[in-house]
Amino acid sequence: MKRWLAASIALAVLAQSWIADARPACDPGIAAWLERCSPRFELVACHRGVVVVRAPDARLDVELRARSERSFRSAGALGLSPVGQFPDWSKESEARRATLDTLASCAERDPSLPLERTAAGAEPTPLRPIRPPWLVLAAIAALALAFGRTLRPTREALAALGLGLVTGVARWLSFGGSYFHQNGQGPAWIAHALGEDPGLAGYGPGFPELFGAVARLSSADPERGVWLVQSVLAACVPPAAWLVARRLGAGTWVAAALALGCALDPLLGRLAATESYFASSLSLGMLASAACALAAPRPRSPRFWLPLCAAGLLLAQSLRVHPGAWPAALAVPLPLLFGPGSWRRRLRLAALGLGLVALMVALTSGPALAEVLRGPLGQKWLPGTRLRWDRLGSAVLLCSIASALALALARRSWRGAALALTGALTLAALRLTDLLSDPNPAVAAAHPRTFLPAVVCLFAVVGRERKLRPSLAFLLIAGSLLAVPYRLGLTRLPTDVREALFVRELRPRLEPGARVAYLERAGSGVARLPLYQGNERAPLGDADSSFDLRSLPAPAYYFRSSLCATPQGGPVCAALERDVVLEPVAERALPALPSMRWSAYAGDEVRVVLFRIRR
Repeated sequence: MKRWLAASIALAVLAQSWIADARPACDPGIAAWLERCSPRFELVACHRGVVVVRAPDARLDVELRARSERSFRSAGALGLSPVGQFPDWSKESEARRATLDTLASCAERDPSLPLERTAAGAEPTPLRPIRPPWLVLAAIAALALAFGRTLRPTREALAALGLGLVTGVARWLSFGGSYFHQNGQGPAWIAHALGEDPGLAGYGPGFPELFGAVARLSSADPERGVWLVQSVLAACVPPAAWLVARRLGAGTWVAAALALGCALDPLLGRLAATESYFASSLSLGMLASAACALAAPRPRSPRFWLPLCAAGLLLAQSLRVHPGAWPAALAVPLPLLFGPGSWRRRLRLAALGLGLVALMVALTSGPALAEVLRGPLGQKWLPGTRLRWDRLGSAVLLCSIASALALALARRSWRGAALALTGALTLAALRLTDLLSDPNPAVAAAHPRTFLPAVVCLFAVVGRERKLRPSLAFLLIAGSLLAVPYRLGLTRLPTDVREALFVRELRPRLEPGARVAYLERAGSGVARLPLYQGNERAPLGDADSSFDLRSLPAPAYYFRSSLCATPQGGPVCAALERDVVLEPVAERALPALPSMRWSAYAGDEVRVVLFRIRR
């Protein structure tokens, strides 16, 4: 046991060395300029004419780039913009305002910051280098060491794998690939995978680790690589659910019903080929739960330690993607507690296994997760988050908790009581920890899906009862089928997603190096366009109505975005287009379906148009 434990820890340390956070490979002149300015500043990233600086004491990141009308503040030839959303800068802390003042003074006093060495055409230097997903690969290696020589899949297992394959193909043919993030943010995450959006690094390094390599391999169409990898991960969910159920002792039909339910859910199909962190969190969480279920009930066996090492590595990769995955991660190791065997033995195995999983997460990702908490995201947004206690009164939630307690009373055992308590806590957690304020029905429904590993585990334990198996399997299959028509409404694409897909179609028609100006922000609305690498975005805000489109170097385009159809953006677009000769290149009429419930368009239809700017 000691030998395998030592090997497990060594594997974790090695994985940590593979993915250790790297200092940005910026030009030495940039670091020297920052040192002359103030030793309290840290260099975060240098990329495409942008330098990101951090002031740890003020808990603030600031972007420095060439001065423009879009700069939050100008100082000499430099423009400074704090990273984050600050509706009223005057109400920010004195430390943050002093940080911006200090950087502005440095820029005016010493204009030698070599931004041109990070401009377009130079080698990108993102916050963390884009590397293969070593944690996932190490998890696969650990499972191969544990089971590779003796793996003999049964017909039932092959059927489950076949269901996963059919599910992946059917989802791709039915939904294709698209964006999922609300408020037009989907393309920004593709840019994050490419290392082109340092502002999103505050969420964690996991997204570029998972998708960066394939995004760069398919640089002409980076979305396709991201969507393909996401689809493969999502296709693993049904067979993983089957595996968890069977390892926990559920009957064949109960396990098949759980796998089929995962395959038939339209929202999971919609999520499967997107950039959404909900999808990656669910897929990696389910795979980690399956690895926990595979752990042999013998602590001295490598088939106990190696699967748990794999579970810890998969869970760590999920946590590195986005803090939204953190609440559901607590329930991933439940198979360790509810597996077959005496209750006392399962408690001991669960304690050992949970300790190893937590150790793997801490060794491989502790510094990265701590950086999220210390960064702008953790310091600005997390303190303001709270549990959604208003949802505790939900009739469905209360009925579900009451049913779980009734089940515990019926079984009259410690295992039954633990099952009921775990079920009640899981139901409460998936309702109370949705911190996104329900921007739209699809996003609101996606958060509970991240708790699917816990739900599968709980149903599987109930499915161990022979008397309950037929009725439970019937209810699961019938419920999955009856829910399909209702959930299809969650797959409708909002306007900003359709708009981004339209621009993705137009990308091959743009000349290399073309600049595309468009209104990207108006009020609280955002419309990020999927333009990367070869094409330069010229995003404008609602304060840029006086910007002269003719000042853009040729070849230049103007895209009339969906924000032009909003009350806040309409006047800005009208001012931008005034006195400019615009030649239509392509246009499309889109249904007015806001991705944020508090947003609205002026009519029932939104027309988006790509224009060539004529001199």
